[in-house]
Amino acid sequence: RSHLGSTHDKYTRVSLKHNFGFLSSMRWSSTFLYCFLSIRTSINAFLSVREQISKGIQRGGGSIQSAINDVEPYVGPVGSIEDTEGGIVVGDLSLQVSVAKSLVSKGRGLFLCIYDEEEDPESVVEEIRIPQGTPICGYARGYFSDKSDGDKSVVFMFEEHSANTTAVFYNQKLMTLGDALLANYKARSDEEQGKPLLLFGHHIEIDAENDVVTVKPDEEFSSRIFIPDAKEEEEFTAPALGVYANDLAYDPDSKEEQYFENSERNNILQLVWRLAKDEKTEMVVPTWPVVVVKQDVRLLNTVPMEVGLQYGFNYWDAVTKDGISKYVS
Repeated sequence: RSHLGSTHDKYTRVSLKHNFGFLSSMRWSSTFLYCFLSIRTSINAFLSVREQISKGIQRGGGSIQSAINDVEPYVGPVGSIEDTEGGIVVGDLSLQVSVAKSLVSKGRGLFLCIYDEEEDPESVVEEIRIPQGTPICGYARGYFSDKSDGDKSVVFMFEEHSANTTAVFYNQKLMTLGDALLANYKARSDEEQGKPLLLFGHHIEIDAENDVVTVKPDEEFSSRIFIPDAKEEEEFTAPALGVYANDLAYDPDSKEEQYFENSERNNILQLVWRLAKDEKTEMVVPTWPVVVVKQDVRLLNTVPMEVGLQYGFNYWDAVTKDGISKYVS
């Protein structure tokens, strides 16, 4: 992999104003099985007002008024610009998202820092403030299977009674799963509304008069495991960087309570499913996971710092017993 002249030649510039492209253009799609990385994203883990979330995503999050001023600057494992292999620059935020050798695992890791413009040093900002729910990058392109492959597989399954508490992206907005399904239902014609509402791998019931959505996993459906499968030429592009994020809370000696305390303190990223309507089947389908910040984040560092994503205690319990993780010797 060639490192071209300037360090900045390794990066692709993207814009939040265009919803990162990966929120609107891709048609790929992947908690329940404990041995896979799970997405259990509560809408309450972001901002409490859903309208603020959606507007923040549309605006790139720059004008959301929150308590970011009171947030301590993020401090994570410190890397170096010279070690980066590639990544993107989010021009709207002056944010550099890069991939380099992980400081917590055997493989690669995901790093964030302020973008240092070599050609114009005076343009470098002193800090970056990123509101909760802001998308950073996609997780990966991939496909669905009934079997896992590697330690980055993600299972697409929503728990019963989770429709009003689980966050998803739909129509390029962050909303609850229930709101996404209601939006799809209400967009149908009168004739179409008489047909069953379908969600990939799930049973759905709609009470349109009361805006109540019930979601239950289809226990007979097995091809719900998302397998990342990015092509080499796409591995350092915006849609595919999230797969390199490691769990900064893992400690083989920690118990469940300690693991979640470590995760709350060390991991600032979260996976959220992007959903779309399949025009042929009218089914609501997953495309891929999107990586967002799960809390308000302040960055003061122009040197890359590794950032983390919670895999879940059950994941680590399983891989420790089965020995199927790169973290476990």
